[in-house]
Amino acid sequence: MTEPFPEIPSRLAFRQVSRKFQSRELPAVDGVSLDVPDGEVFALLGESGSGKTTLLRLAAGLETPDAGSVWLDGTCVAGDAREGKDLPPEKRRIGLVFQDGALFPHLNAEKNVAFGLSSWSREDRERRVKECLELVELAGFEKRFPHELSGGEGQRLSLARALAPEPQLLLLDEPFSHLDPALRRKLREELNHILERVEQTVLLVTHDPEDALAMASQVAILVQGKIRQVGVPSEVYRNPVDRYCGERFGPINEVPKPGSGATCWRRPEDATWQAVPEGGSDTMEGTVCHVVSVRPMGREFEVRVRREGAASDWLLSLAEAPAMEERGVVRWCDRE
Repeated sequence: MTEPFPEIPSRLAFRQVSRKFQSRELPAVDGVSLDVPDGEVFALLGESGSGKTTLLRLAAGLETPDAGSVWLDGTCVAGDAREGKDLPPEKRRIGLVFQDGALFPHLNAEKNVAFGLSSWSREDRERRVKECLELVELAGFEKRFPHELSGGEGQRLSLARALAPEPQLLLLDEPFSHLDPALRRKLREELNHILERVEQTVLLVTHDPEDALAMASQVAILVQGKIRQVGVPSEVYRNPVDRYCGERFGPINEVPKPGSGATCWRRPEDATWQAVPEGGSDTMEGTVCHVVSVRPMGREFEVRVRREGAASDWLLSLAEAPAMEERGVVRWCDRE
């Protein structure tokens, strides 16, 4: 049974998908419903064991859902509607890039790219290999083997191989995790440029919030197999639903909302500070804090403060002079 998906059309959709492994007490994926729209880069962000890689493997057909269904381009490919006859991975038109690239060490660059094109004519295969190597800026590397490539070159070759069969969906499984920070940033920018050119729909799995902020048009935060928050990265960054989601993107501060006293979440860069004159803390507006420590962090200073009357510390970054050390008592004000 492969009826068209009756709801919002999207390139990839999960509907109430669950998957449990015998070795784990809790499900790896627990009742997840999610849409990956056509042409977008969608990031799954979470800690190790959150279920993000299991979702990717369910999309690829490398895992079978225990419940729910997986849809590609409006057609069910796995789960309840297929009555146990899931569409095999090789028929899903999906490209997959693994953490380490998983290139074939005994094949040179052009043969790695051509691997998934065996059904194409020789002329079309040669044309497509040339196009893909040029796309990832590896023209001239045709005869090189994987061990002769740098880490970034190897990952770009993996991308070329995944894009060669013209997949309807590209899956990236922690594609930058083994790279050093400088190369990671460079490759991320290169991948962004390539994916924009081909208008490719992408599901990106990562534990690094910078990957999500730099690449994704939407992000979903997973916790113990469940979706905790979904949205545009900037919105999830600025307005987390709770402390856990906030801390996925770095330090977050629980600040009482002026007037109501209700809890709101603020980033370190949202703070501006004013010194509190002696004896003036009871009459001033804003949250009064005591400076605990100031640590230089390159261009910024990591400032730890304690709210007056509270036992817990706030961790705050500040791009100002270390004069904060001399301000024993300060007050927090939201930056305009």
